[in-house]
Amino acid sequence: MHIPLILRCGLALAASSSAALAQWQQFAIAPSPTARVGAAMDYVPLNGGLLLFGGSAPLINNETWTFDGFAWTQLAPAVSPTARSGAQLVYDSNRGVAVLYGGLASNISIPPPTNQTWEWNGATWAQVTPAANPGNRYLYGACYDAVRSRVVMYGGATTQLISVPNSQTWEYDGTTWVQVTTTGNPGPRERPAMCFHQGLGKAVMFGGGNGSGVTDQTWLYDGVAGTWQQVAMAGVKPPGRNAATLSYDAVRGLCVLTGGQDANGVLADTWTFDGASWTQQPTTTTGVRDHMAAFLPNLAQVVKFGGFVTGPFVLTNETWGIGSGVFGQGCAGSNGTPSLAASSAPRTGQPWTLNMGNLAPAFSAAILAFGFFQLPGIDLGIIDMPGCSAFTFADITIVANGIGGSASWTWSSVTGGIGDVFFGQAYCLDPGTTPLGFTVSNAVYVTLSY
Repeated sequence: MHIPLILRCGLALAASSSAALAQWQQFAIAPSPTARVGAAMDYVPLNGGLLLFGGSAPLINNETWTFDGFAWTQLAPAVSPTARSGAQLVYDSNRGVAVLYGGLASNISIPPPTNQTWEWNGATWAQVTPAANPGNRYLYGACYDAVRSRVVMYGGATTQLISVPNSQTWEYDGTTWVQVTTTGNPGPRERPAMCFHQGLGKAVMFGGGNGSGVTDQTWLYDGVAGTWQQVAMAGVKPPGRNAATLSYDAVRGLCVLTGGQDANGVLADTWTFDGASWTQQPTTTTGVRDHMAAFLPNLAQVVKFGGFVTGPFVLTNETWGIGSGVFGQGCAGSNGTPSLAASSAPRTGQPWTLNMGNLAPAFSAAILAFGFFQLPGIDLGIIDMPGCSAFTFADITIVANGIGGSASWTWSSVTGGIGDVFFGQAYCLDPGTTPLGFTVSNAVYVTLSY
C-alpha cells in the first residue's frame, strides 16, 4: 500500500488544499445552450434526459436541447413551436408526451403571450387544438399529477405590458383543458415554484408574486378532492420569493427549492420540503432566478440551467447538479480510458457502490483514492504517470479487485452528516502504460445530502 502514500506526497508538493465544495457542483460541459432565462424544461425519458425548449437569450428563441447528464445536444425537429419564453414544459408519463403551453413570443412588450398547446413525442413537436384552453398565459406554475394523469397549471400572467397575476387552476388530460373550481385558493400568483410530490400524491406550490410583493406561503393541491390547502409552518421556511424552481427528487422523496428573487435581489439558497416541513440545506452555489431545473434520474440529481445571476442583463449558461456526479477525464490504458461511476447517490445508512470499467483485463484491479478536497487536475507526470491528472488527494485508499476489465467496491452502510462532501478517483493497475504502471479514471464527487 506504499503507492497511495507516494501519490499523496507527490500531489502535496504540486498543489495547496482548497475549501471543500458543498452540495452543488457545476458541470464542465461544452457545447451547451447559450445563456438564457425563461426556457421550459423537464425530464423526458423519451430522450433519455432533460428536454429544454426556447427561452430568452436575450432574444427569444425556439431551440430544442436535451441533456443526458454528460452532454447537451441541440436537436433539429421537423416541426417546432415559434420562439417563446415564460412557458412551462411538463412530461405526461401516461401518454408519453411532453406538454408545452403558452409563453411569450416576443421581446416587445405589446404582444400578449400565446394560448397554444404543443406536444413533443421524442422526435418532433406537434401543435394540438383542444376545445378549451386557459387563454393567453405565461409565468405560471405547472406540474404533472401522476395520480390522475393530468397536467396542472396555476396562476400566471395574461399580458406583458401590465403583468397582473391570476388565481385560476387549470388541468389538461390530453384532450382538452378544464378550469377547476376548487375549495380554497392561494390567490393571485405569478412565477410561483411548483412540483408534484409523489409521496403525498399532491401538487406543491411555493412563493410567487401576488401583485403587491412576493409570498412565502406553501400550498398543496389535492386534485382528487379539488382542494387547495395552505400548509401551516411551525418551523423555519424559505423567505418569500418568485422566479424560483421546485423539483421533486424521486430518490429521496423531497421537493427541492432553489434560487429565485426577493426585494433584496437574487437568492442562492437551497431548501427541501418533505410534505410537512422545510429544511435549509448547507449549500454553496451561484444565486440565480428565472432559471430552469428538473430531476434527472440517471444521475439521481436535481439539475439547474441558466437564469439571471445578478441584474436584469446578466445571464448564465451554467449547468449545475446537486448531489453526486462525475467530472474530470481519465487517461488511456491498454483497454481504453478507465471509467468510474456511482450506482446511485449516497444515502446515510444505505449501501453505496462504485463501479470501474475499462481496466486492464489481465489485472482488473484499482486503488480507490478518496479525498476531502478537489484538485483542478494536477499533472501526474511528477510521479511517472505522464498524461494523467489527479482530481483529489488520496486521504483514504481502498483496493478494489474485479474480473474481465471491471471492478466494483461497496460501502455497506454510508455514514456521515448531511452536507459532507468527498471526492474519489481510481488508480488502475496497468503495467506498461506508464512508468509507474498505473493509469487513472475520471473522478466522482459525492455529497451526503438530505
